Amino acid sequence: MTSKLFIFIAGSISSLLWSNLPSIYFTVCILFVSIIFAKKYPRVTCFLIGICWMASVGHWQCSLQLPSEVFSKPIWVSGKVTNLVHKKKNVRFNLKVSHIGGHEQVFSRKIRLSWQVPDWQLAQGQEVRLLVKLKPPHGLANEAGFNYQQWLFGEGIQATGYVKSSNDHSLINASQSLRQKVLQSLLGLELTQHKWILALAIGYRGLLQPEDWLLVQRTGIAHLIAISGLHLALVASLSYLVFGWLTSLIVSRVDRWHKFNVHTLTIVITVFTTWLYSGLAGFGLPTIRAWLMVCLLTGLFLFNKKLAPIKVLLLAMSGFVVLFPLSIFGASFWLSFSAVFVIWFVFWRWPVKKVGFSLSTVTLTMLRIQMSLSVLMLPVVAWQFSYVSVISPLVNLIAVPLVTFILVPLCLLGIICLPLNINWAEWIFKLVENLIEVGLQLLTHISQNDNSSFSIMALPILIWAIALMALVILFLPTFIIHKKWLVILMFPIISYVMPAKSKTWQVDVLDVGHGLSVLITKNQQAIIYDVGASYASGFNMADSVILPVLTARNIKQIDTVFISHSDNDHQGSLAVLSSKINIKNLVTNTDLCTVGYKKLWQGLSIQVLWPDHASLYTSNNSSCVLKISDNKHSVLLTGDIDKSIERQLVLNYGPLLKSDILIAPHHGSNTSSSSQFIHTVQPKYVVFSQGFMNRWGFPKPEVVTRYLAGGEPKPILISTSDAGQISFKLHPNDPTSISVIRNRQNTHHFWYANMPKCCAI
Repeated sequence: MTSKLFIFIAGSISSLLWSNLPSIYFTVCILFVSIIFAKKYPRVTCFLIGICWMASVGHWQCSLQLPSEVFSKPIWVSGKVTNLVHKKKNVRFNLKVSHIGGHEQVFSRKIRLSWQVPDWQLAQGQEVRLLVKLKPPHGLANEAGFNYQQWLFGEGIQATGYVKSSNDHSLINASQSLRQKVLQSLLGLELTQHKWILALAIGYRGLLQPEDWLLVQRTGIAHLIAISGLHLALVASLSYLVFGWLTSLIVSRVDRWHKFNVHTLTIVITVFTTWLYSGLAGFGLPTIRAWLMVCLLTGLFLFNKKLAPIKVLLLAMSGFVVLFPLSIFGASFWLSFSAVFVIWFVFWRWPVKKVGFSLSTVTLTMLRIQMSLSVLMLPVVAWQFSYVSVISPLVNLIAVPLVTFILVPLCLLGIICLPLNINWAEWIFKLVENLIEVGLQLLTHISQNDNSSFSIMALPILIWAIALMALVILFLPTFIIHKKWLVILMFPIISYVMPAKSKTWQVDVLDVGHGLSVLITKNQQAIIYDVGASYASGFNMADSVILPVLTARNIKQIDTVFISHSDNDHQGSLAVLSSKINIKNLVTNTDLCTVGYKKLWQGLSIQVLWPDHASLYTSNNSSCVLKISDNKHSVLLTGDIDKSIERQLVLNYGPLLKSDILIAPHHGSNTSSSSQFIHTVQPKYVVFSQGFMNRWGFPKPEVVTRYLAGGEPKPILISTSDAGQISFKLHPNDPTSISVIRNRQNTHHFWYANMPKCCAI
């Protein structure tokens, strides 16, 4: 049974590696073959069933995608708000849609909306009718940073969009969920640490700010501010103790009830109380995983079944793959089950042999678990977040018991007191607040040490798998596998961490939505041309795109940042970027970035072709035009200039404008990219940096036509909205070869990361 469960899981998670979703016909054929050979080759059958299961899940998700006509114009939708809401303006919420355009849906869809100024206070549980503008699920696609599109798929969200202004918006049903009422009650208390209390009490982290997340990452306690298995285990234990005592007390006083098994009854009650607690946490996947484990263990006890711990874990994992298949595409699934397997490994490697309770044995076991989790989970955490906390083991030794045995029980007691006596509840949460403030002061002091944490360059998953294998060997007894293998396993890691110097240079047009940011790198040194936009919500391209890419490449500072002009979509993220990484030189079109500026950088020639004087032109036409060349290859960066400036450049430079790579002026606007300019530059590659389904329709069809009519050979046109980050690798000794990598098509080409496009196959 153990091997079959493992093989089924392996077949299911193989879907993480599929470039394309198997066709329905092929899936049916696999299923038919697996049935035929079920008795003769049961393990092969389990693997094939895992593939069929995930393929059927993929096709089901495809069937739920909205038709293209829904995205072409504003449309009325009706549905229920499914997530907690605390804001009154700039609200983001999920809607479980029952009607679209007046048509009732056979199967409800989930969409994610933003509403700048809601007509009423939105709340979880409300049923609403709204006028919305929708887009297919889409996100920025870069080599590092949060993959929003994959997250949308994992959450089962079929569209995103915003609510348009209308006088006909209606609140169909104003009822709110219990969890929303608890949120409102807690927000009504006079507390200064609402954000942390809400995270601990009901698992709501919507109030946490970026600096809060940075603090918990640096100290390695992010797992403690989400209601998960640790908290559920505590609730289960408290429930068993309290209800065990109460049921024993009641049963012992009624003779005819003596036939009841108090132990069994208490366990059943515990399952129910932990289900209520999961509801309080919003039935988050980590909580559901833990609750299903409680149900599994309860079922084994009630039916008097004894299974080995590893078999129980594999059974739980298989059940979760079947019940919540989309969860395997998120980090939470892997972090949770990795931690559980590490705990199993600790008990297997160092079994507890002492009978009876012993404080020393418990303490030693907890230390082993904590240290093993910190060490063995390091490759998994580093792979997911490119971040390692050195102080995490020490901090968790104190924080885990404090949060688990003091703060969480106090929060639960406070919630119970909310409907009984608001003053009692406020007093309890004041106590929680005081403890949190002391803890935050200590965490802040510890995390300020420069050596408390560090970022790690991005490495392929295979390298992290080898690192994990090396750590496991380190923990295993010598008689099972010799430690000499550790030396061999270290070579791949060293080869990536210590790369040799190269003459190759790289140009990356980052996917920053509507805007521009171009990264030029060579030998772990960087130059940036424009930095993308920053928005009133706080979202910016420095935090979400540029800094993660620099961290992934182990780049600690930027040699020069060129800002083409002052428009937000080109320089909006500069303040954030300069506050978080050292910029040695900043060059803008109002100072050095004017005609005559030249720079030699690692053998590359950097020359400013425009403007002659920025104050003489409009913002767009004063854009700093840059040409970068190694004498064999060149790239032309043009900002937002229009046709008049293009004519001037042709007059001034003529054939010198010729470049292999052209970043299309003004994102592909029809006011730019004149035929004369295209014919003079003669680009091999043209890149349009623009947002997905942008309201301006960039690149304009007329512009695309002009580029394709520019001569032979025709240039290759690439858009960031379609390809994501676009990387060009150039070598000065090979003038004919330019390597092009499109993130969506070449690097992160997996079917689930490109929904709903993969449904078209």
